[in-house]
Amino acid sequence: MFQSVMFMPNVINPEAFLDTLCGVKKFMTDKIVTDQIMNKAAHNFIDAQRAFAKMMLDNHYIVSKHSMDTMSAFWFPKRSEPT
Repeated sequence: MFQSVMFMPNVINPEAFLDTLCGVKKFMTDKIVTDQIMNKAAHNFIDAQRAFAKMMLDNHYIVSKHSMDTMSAFWFPKRSEPT
């Protein structure tokens, strides 16, 4: 199974996991909280959690890319071509 996942990098990613987790939270909230006002408040809270988590993922991607670019430039500098 691990090898098949390696060939499908866009199928399993943190954002898909996050969306699935938030969907499960909303489903469970619908089953447990019967008051419509409280249910809407819970859904709003879950949406806020999702937005925050996606912002943190985006920040992680940006910082990771910058770090890898910086390390690559240090360890593998571009050589100027001889004239």
